Amino acid sequence: MPDHAQSRWPFAGAANGQSFVEFGGEAGARLSRRLVVAGLLAMAVAGCKILPIQSETEAAQQKFNGTDYVAKLWGTDVVPVVRDKAYPIETVIAAIEAGLDKAGPEFGHRPAEEGSPWSFVVKGTAVVKEKNTTSRAGTVLIDVTTPKGPVPVTIQIGPVIKGNSLRDAMPFINFQNFTNQLEFAEVGRAFNGRVVAEIKTAVDALAPGQTIAYSGTFSLNSATDKILLTPVLIGPGGTQ
Repeated sequence: MPDHAQSRWPFAGAANGQSFVEFGGEAGARLSRRLVVAGLLAMAVAGCKILPIQSETEAAQQKFNGTDYVAKLWGTDVVPVVRDKAYPIETVIAAIEAGLDKAGPEFGHRPAEEGSPWSFVVKGTAVVKEKNTTSRAGTVLIDVTTPKGPVPVTIQIGPVIKGNSLRDAMPFINFQNFTNQLEFAEVGRAFNGRVVAEIKTAVDALAPGQTIAYSGTFSLNSATDKILLTPVLIGPGGTQ
């Protein structure tokens, strides 16, 4: 007859001719419970989906929205700067021709980082010489009269806007206010996108020979750089 008073659990341990080790009684019961718990844990882990841990940069980037950031500033901060604090473009160009080192601090804005370009907020009126819409980087060409003669200026009308002169010309925007370079670059793109949306109706109506009024920004690394202006306000005749 089998001995029911004590159950036995055989475990392989017979290497090198050793006999099997047997556990019974309380020790066997404890081991059995441990095995059951381990099995349940293994089943639970198997049913879990392991997700990668996001880096701090990725998490911050998901929370930041450049378009929303620009939207909050546009009407209350950006437009007033361009509308009310713009210098006549003839004055600024004449000063640049005399020396960017002096014209920059007097009429422009530059971030604290060494080597950054000077950015200027300007306004003026001109006759449209040429309108280019064959490229996605559409432009309007004008001349600005200075003591040294006419200076060609290219006004960007999009939908592709090059550079970050609008972002960099705003005195209240500083790289140090952002988490990283990705956010700062996103703000630049958002500014350019907002410009395209704001001026679309006005620039669609522009034509060569037409007189326009404009206010906008441009950046220069040197006095010999060509002026590529990003308009914030633009319209026919004397209106913006």
